[in-house]
Amino acid sequence: PASRGSKRKNQDEAARISVEIPKKGEGIVAEGDEVDTLAPPSKKKRGTGSNTGCHLLQGGSAKNTSA
Repeated sequence: PASRGSKRKNQDEAARISVEIPKKGEGIVAEGDEVDTLAPPSKKKRGTGSNTGCHLLQGGSAKNTSA
């Protein structure tokens, strides 16, 4: 029975973490907005800035998805 209780507790924690994940996702979206705000300054560089910005955005996005 003790083992079952432990497993149940873990499930409860997992469920709680799951609920927290969406909250964290919202935070990531806010971070994405910040990246957009950083994009305008990159516009000054135009060609190089645009390329670097795109690469950085893609890398960050991929990393966020992985996380």
